[in-house]
Amino acid sequence: MESKTLNISPAPHIKRGLGVNIIMLDYIIALIPALGAGIYFYKGDVIKILIASVLTSVVAEALWNKFVKKTNWITDLSPIVTGIMLTLIMPTYVPLWIPVVGAIFATIIVKQFFGGLGQNFMNPVAATKAFLIASWAAVMAKPVVDSASGASAAEKVVPLIDQIIGQANGSIGEVSILALCVGGLYLVLRGVISLRGPVTFLVVAFGMYSYFGKEGLLPGAFFLAAIFMASDHATTPMTKVGQYIFGLAAGVCAAIIAVKGFNPEGPYYAIIIINLFTPLIEYFTTKKIKVKKEVA
Repeated sequence: MESKTLNISPAPHIKRGLGVNIIMLDYIIALIPALGAGIYFYKGDVIKILIASVLTSVVAEALWNKFVKKTNWITDLSPIVTGIMLTLIMPTYVPLWIPVVGAIFATIIVKQFFGGLGQNFMNPVAATKAFLIASWAAVMAKPVVDSASGASAAEKVVPLIDQIIGQANGSIGEVSILALCVGGLYLVLRGVISLRGPVTFLVVAFGMYSYFGKEGLLPGAFFLAAIFMASDHATTPMTKVGQYIFGLAAGVCAAIIAVKGFNPEGPYYAIIIINLFTPLIEYFTTKKIKVKKEVA
C-alpha cells in the first residue's frame, strides 16, 4: 500500500480554497473604505501614520524572519494588513514614533513571539492599542476640543446621518460606520468571515448601551472591533456556538468598560480579555467523540 505524508497546518482551517495570501488581500481591500474615510476627514496626517505603520510592520517582520532564517514571509501580506489596522486605531495627533513602536510590539511581541501568523493567542492590534494607552496615556488620549465653543467633541450632538456616514471624531478607523460595514460585507460575501461573532457583539453591546441609558448608535470603535477583531481567525472560536458566545461576552464586556468605566476604548479591551477565554469556549463547544476500545 502506498504511504503518503500529510502536512497538517495549525488551525484555523479555511474552506472554499482560500489561501492565506488571498485572505490577506481580501482584508486589505475590506479596510480600504475605512482608511479612505479616515483620509477624507483627517487629511495628510493619516498618510504619515499609514506609511510609518506599514513600513515598520514590514521591516520588523523581515528582520525577525531573517533572524529565524524563514523565507517567503512577504507573500501572505499579513504585515501590510497589520500596518493598516494599526493605522485605523490611531488618533491623528500622535507623534510618528507611536505607530512605529506599536508596529514593532504587534509584529514581534504579540505575533512572532508566539509562533507567527495564526499562532498568537491575542489580537495583535487590540493588544497594541491597550499597550500604547497603558504606556503613553497622555499622548494617546489627548482630548479634542472645539475652538469655537470650548466644548469637548464628545459632548457635541451629532446628527444620526453624520454618525453613519462619517464625522471627524475618534481614531482614524472609527470615523465612518458605513465604511466599516462596507468592508465587513465584502469579507462576508468573500466567505472570509462569519457574521455570527460580529453581529452578536454589536447587538449585545447596543442592548447594554440602551440598558445603561445611552441613546443613539454605538461609537465607531465598536464596529471596528466587532467586524475586524471579533472575527479574527486566530484568536476567536472556530465553532459556531463558540462564536456566538464570544460575541456575547465581548459585547457585554465592551459596553461595561465603555460606559461604567468611562473608557471609549472599551471594545478593544473587551476583545483581548475574551481572547483569553477562547480555548475554554472552544473546549466546551466542541463535540466530543467517544471511542470504544475493543478488548484484544
